[in-house]
Amino acid sequence: MKVGHVCTSALMHKLLVDKLALMQDKGYDIHLISSKEGYNEKLVAGYSMEFRFIPMNRSIHPIQDVVSIFRLMRLIMKEKYDIIHTHNAKAGVIGRIAAWLCRTPLIIHTTHGLPFYQGQRGLTYHMYRWMEKVGSWFCHGIASQNREDMDKIKEYAPRKLVLYEGNGVDLERLDAHKAAASVEAIQALKQQYHIPMNHKVILVGARFEPVKNHFFLLDALKLLKEQSDIPFTCVLAGQGPLEQEVVQRIAELGLKEQVVLVGYQTNIYPYIEMADVVSLTSEKEGIPRIVMESMAFSKPVVASDVLGTRELVQSEVSGVLVPYLDVHALAAAYHRVLSDEGLRSSLGEQGRSIIEEQFTEQIVSHRIHEYYRELRKKDMPKKKQIKLPMSKQRGVHKDEASRLQQ
Repeated sequence: MKVGHVCTSALMHKLLVDKLALMQDKGYDIHLISSKEGYNEKLVAGYSMEFRFIPMNRSIHPIQDVVSIFRLMRLIMKEKYDIIHTHNAKAGVIGRIAAWLCRTPLIIHTTHGLPFYQGQRGLTYHMYRWMEKVGSWFCHGIASQNREDMDKIKEYAPRKLVLYEGNGVDLERLDAHKAAASVEAIQALKQQYHIPMNHKVILVGARFEPVKNHFFLLDALKLLKEQSDIPFTCVLAGQGPLEQEVVQRIAELGLKEQVVLVGYQTNIYPYIEMADVVSLTSEKEGIPRIVMESMAFSKPVVASDVLGTRELVQSEVSGVLVPYLDVHALAAAYHRVLSDEGLRSSLGEQGRSIIEEQFTEQIVSHRIHEYYRELRKKDMPKKKQIKLPMSKQRGVHKDEASRLQQ
């Protein structure tokens, strides 16, 4: 059973390889198809799946997009994929059209957070919604990483099977990374960035782009500095088009002594272990991986109460959620959590339990396998049905398949 997973750039590899490796264990022959942008050979070393590269732009470029469709069609016809499974908006449109033109038996799309959302500019909102609607014409089913998006998908694709995929992490691998982050290593990391040993550390791992809203974060940090006596350092890990604007804003707010930029990190785990609190101030999310990984490390989370994040973080259980753009509430949440070691420990322990019970790659890979089975039964005549591997998944609920559409 040959499955081609299509994503716009190799930056997505980090988010997909663990669950796809588990799909291989179930008997699937996995090919990961993307552009070479962000390809990291060290990251994928040790994974046995096939990697294929097709030029694709993340921005809309009609001529180049048509070229990408034809190049992808050539690959699909050569490899004779049984299933094409696309990810995110741009690759979702290109991949689904190419697979449909090649008459691929099963075509599936996963939204990692819909590209249109409440609060977006009207023209942008309607353009992305239209793109998702058109894309839905060329596939058999759509999976959502979060439950809130499912109703929106059913509105623009009422005839498609819409199922919940969720998101997860590889706990065994993360536990190994946590064990490797020794006290000495964390002290050395603090020394590298001149972080005083008595400072509490807030970690924010996010691209510098509008939807992540670092400016909301910085305004809250200014209040925290002015109104609290807690010594703190905020570590910003990431890169992106707004980085220089963020640097300028840090200077304007007088936060140069409190904020450290460490760039994009291929190994974020020592930074997670160094943190006392992990934070996201996004306008919306899919299911944020940095938060999942931090909860797996038993770290408390302070974040904006928005789509995607609130599905993962239970406020006052595994973290503290605050209204989006409420600067005073965010600063107060930082002060409260940073000043209470017992609260940090309790939130962190509960977060780890939530990950173990609901957000592992084993659970997600089982859902995907059952999703393929549901689509096979629904959309393929018996004489043309492809034979799927038998699921060998253990440790998941027997009624999981029946809950996929909830």
